[in-house]
Amino acid sequence: MMRRETRLRVHRNTGMLLLLFAAIVLVLPGCATTSSRRHRSSVRTVVDHGVSLLGKSKVRVGRKPYRNDCSGFVTACFSTVGMALIDYGVRGNSGTEMIYRTFKAQKRVHNRKRPKPGDIAFFHNTHDRNGNGLRDDRFTHIALVESVADDGTVRFLHFASGRVQRDHLNRFHRNVARDPDSKKVWNDTIRRGGGKTLAGQLLFRFASPLPKKQ
Repeated sequence: MMRRETRLRVHRNTGMLLLLFAAIVLVLPGCATTSSRRHRSSVRTVVDHGVSLLGKSKVRVGRKPYRNDCSGFVTACFSTVGMALIDYGVRGNSGTEMIYRTFKAQKRVHNRKRPKPGDIAFFHNTHDRNGNGLRDDRFTHIALVESVADDGTVRFLHFASGRVQRDHLNRFHRNVARDPDSKKVWNDTIRRGGGKTLAGQLLFRFASPLPKKQ
């Protein structure tokens, strides 16, 4: 009798373990799908807010004002998903540099030619910040990636010349303003004067603030 009860208990426990395993197998893909859906939703929210500010000279999220400059614009966009871009204690000569150092420490900076929507673009030497006449100004500009075309052309949103605007860059053709055949814009000019002036030439790195799994 005791052996029979033992066998029944073993079978019952084995059945429960099999059911638990099956449940885990079913839940895991669902978790991954939910995480991916959440990521896409966050990217959409960030980018949509950037688009909503096109042409605006004042950077706001609802009634809350942000700095009317490039880093203030990007910061405002990511605040719509409750994300701060600068970790406490990070130092830098500008908001752009502090954002870069934050994501560098988090290993989210990358040098891929083809970024993703919702990524951040960092630029050097977009203007002579220190006024010494030399191109030695690092982390002078930051922008938000809106979309990426099949040919690698990045459409980005940024605050420049007193307003939020949309421009383009292409790291596959960084030294060329337009496709010689189709005349499609590859790189917009984001600096005047001699030397490198195109967005693709002045781009330094990208970062992916929103991890896929949250």
